[in-house]
This record gives sequence, structure tokens and C-alpha cells, in this order.
Amino acid sequence: MGLLDDAIGDAVILGGQMAYFKIKNNQRAKALTKWSKTHDFTFCNKPADYTGEIMQLPTADPDAAKVRGGHALSAKASMAHRFFGDSQMQTKLWAFCSNRFRGDWQTNANILEGRWKGTLMTAFDTLWFDLTGDNEGEYSSVFAHCSAKLPRVIITPAGFLSGLKRVDENQILNWGYHKVQFELGAFNKQWHVSAADKKLTYDFISQNMMEYLMEHHNEKWHLEISEGGVLISTVFTLKPNKVEMAMEFLDGFLKHVDQDLLQTQSGL
Repeated sequence: MGLLDDAIGDAVILGGQMAYFKIKNNQRAKALTKWSKTHDFTFCNKPADYTGEIMQLPTADPDAAKVRGGHALSAKASMAHRFFGDSQMQTKLWAFCSNRFRGDWQTNANILEGRWKGTLMTAFDTLWFDLTGDNEGEYSSVFAHCSAKLPRVIITPAGFLSGLKRVDENQILNWGYHKVQFELGAFNKQWHVSAADKKLTYDFISQNMMEYLMEHHNEKWHLEISEGGVLISTVFTLKPNKVEMAMEFLDGFLKHVDQDLLQTQSGL
């Protein structure tokens, strides 16, 4: 009976946590709904209602992913990851490391999707829980879609607080990623870059891109680039005006990528 009692207790705790965040998110959903109407975005409060671009992303070819220095999940593996705690978005954004290991179980909410200055964007919240009931939380992500075959790169601000965020996300050690240093010393002082393929990263992050990132250093965005686009991750929820700022930054970020490189990569 001990195991059964523990399972029932965990279920009750998880249900209570879900109820708390449902109440908390009612006001947030109203604010995001208002923002979505103003900017001609779609809004889905529940992941079951969302059938947008992220859910249409194909399962990557494992052999091709291995060549590029990563891994891929089969359809069955994606289903298993969902069963064992990954959120709906994570089963599709399988190549991204950010926040993957926060809590024992995650689910999504408050999903915005539309075009910001021509770039397709998806913003979403993720609720996470430890099944012991000790910890829970909610954070926002903003994803800029890009059809080019982008290198796998993680770009985070330097500094103590940013380091704590990496610890909180379990990103101190990302297997398969290697530290990348650039000739511009000022950039290296402001940003930490790690990548699965250094050569591709040097091609991708140009002088123009470094200058853009340095101009926006005070915004402290944590970026991850991989299959399908560029992701901003946080450890907290973003208000609508901050979601807008993140989209503005991501649109500018992609515009500072060498467009010839993007077109070449898209044609591979």
C-alpha cells in the first residue's frame, strides 16, 4: 500500500499545482489575448488547441542529425519523452537544450503565433513541476522560425546572474557542445558561445552579428540556435511587452545573419 499511497499523494499534489497555475494564468491569458488581437496573432490557452507551426515540424532524420553533431528522436521516442515529462513543444523542439530538465514534468500554455515584421514567431509558456511537490514554476520562451539548416549554438550573456540561470537550466554541461572564442575580445567578455560545430558557428556569427549582440547585451537574452529556428528561453514568464521586445530582437538577429548563407543552407 505504501507505493500506492505515494502515487495517490503525488497525483493529488500535481493536481493542486495545476489548479494553482490555472487560476494564476487566467489574468495572464486575458492580457495575451488582448495583445494577440492588437498584433494579429493567434492565441491558444491550452496546448490541445494549438496545431500551429511547431507541431508541424517533422521528426528529424537520425543519420543526418548525427552528421551535424546532434541526435534525433523517433516518433516513438518523442511519445516516450512526453510520457516521461517533456512538454508538447519539447517533443518537437527536440534539438534544443534550454530548460529541458526543469522539473519532473512539463506542459505548455498561453501560445502565441504570428508574423512579427515578416518573421514567423511562436511564444509559449511552460509549466514545470517536481512530482514530490517541492518545486514548481513557469517560464516563457519565444521562438523565431527559420527554414535554413542552422548550426547548433547556445549564446548566453556573461556574468554571475547569467551563470546562475545556466545552472538552474542544467546547462553548465551540454554534451556535444564546445566553447567557441572569437577574435573580438570585447564580444568574448560579454557573451558565452558554445556550439556542436565550431566551423559552422564561425561562418554563422559574423562581425556584423557580434556587433548586434553587443548592442543588445543589456537585454540579457539567452539564445539557442538549432533545427527550425532561434529560441529565447527564460526562467520566468514574460509580460506581453517583453514578449514583443523578444520578437523584435529575434527579428533583428535573423536579419543580421548573412542572407547568402541562409539561402545556401536552405537549398541543401
